[in-house]
Amino acid sequence: MTSQHHSPSPFEAAQLLAQAESVGTAATSNHGWPAAMVFNSLAILGSLLMVGLHIVAHTGYGAPLLACTVGIWAAFTATTWSLMMRTTKLGFTKRFLSSLLSYMTLYIAAVFIGAFAFPNGSLAYYITAAVILAVMGLAAAFRELRA
Repeated sequence: MTSQHHSPSPFEAAQLLAQAESVGTAATSNHGWPAAMVFNSLAILGSLLMVGLHIVAHTGYGAPLLACTVGIWAAFTATTWSLMMRTTKLGFTKRFLSSLLSYMTLYIAAVFIGAFAFPNGSLAYYITAAVILAVMGLAAAFRELRA
């Protein structure tokens, strides 16, 4: 079996490079969606939990304990999930961790402020906290999609 080794022309080389670049771009561009969905999930979960904390604060159940437990579980899940990704965009780890830490800091602050400043609930506070958490989560999701 004989094989011919010839160098591609400059035009063919340019086409091959463009094709290789598009394959690389396609391989990483689709990987922004899973990270974006993590932050969408956190935005939804955090927002619903803030409104739920107001409701539960009136009934006397362990709302702060529930909120802390869910927050720890969400942080654990989000962090371990990201370790399983094989292909990511350039700078993913720094972006993901900074967004996750920012979100979790806001979440913890919202839970503690709500638990200590409004032990019997405050609908205005919890709705505001829900909106802020939702905006933070969605901003982190769009940040990952734009990267």
